[in-house]
Amino acid sequence: MQGLIINNPRLEFLRPALERWAECLERYNQTLGDSDAPYWQGVQSNLGVLSAAAWQAELVTLQGAQTKKQRDEGERAAHCDLVIASKEETAYLQATQRWPRVGKLDLTDALQESVAQARLVGYASQLKVAALFVSPYKAGQHASPEELQDLVDDLQKHNACAIAWVFPYGYRKLHDDVGRYHPGIALLLKQA
Repeated sequence: MQGLIINNPRLEFLRPALERWAECLERYNQTLGDSDAPYWQGVQSNLGVLSAAAWQAELVTLQGAQTKKQRDEGERAAHCDLVIASKEETAYLQATQRWPRVGKLDLTDALQESVAQARLVGYASQLKVAALFVSPYKAGQHASPEELQDLVDDLQKHNACAIAWVFPYGYRKLHDDVGRYHPGIALLLKQA
């Protein structure tokens, strides 16, 4: 199960990268099997997969890019987690990750925190984007297709500019050593 919704025209240039992001996650599973997933590794691994997807989509990226930020006391150096650019548009992403429980997907505060961090990575005129990776889990057993659909429905209720999700079939029974099942990942993007 995968999908993509973009509600902000300024982020539309990211569509090909977000489509390939899901393909990259599927390929990772097909190549390395069902016992590991890149979204387990944390935000940097997720940024790496997103970066690879952007390059496949004919965009360019740079992780840990130096930027400038304008403050009341003047300009100073800053950095953002990932720059994604086309010839026409450049987005400066600041990324975070959360691991909520399936059925308890209240990401409002997490998305607001991500937006607040993203505001600090550049000038007001630059396209600054909060990127929130969401890797839900369920304790004790894998999530049913109905639970995954409810999860997708809950994701769409959040005030994000773009939402992408992928719940690969191969990962439906992926679990950690304490019995938490991790069926996939979602990415919420919000312009800061």
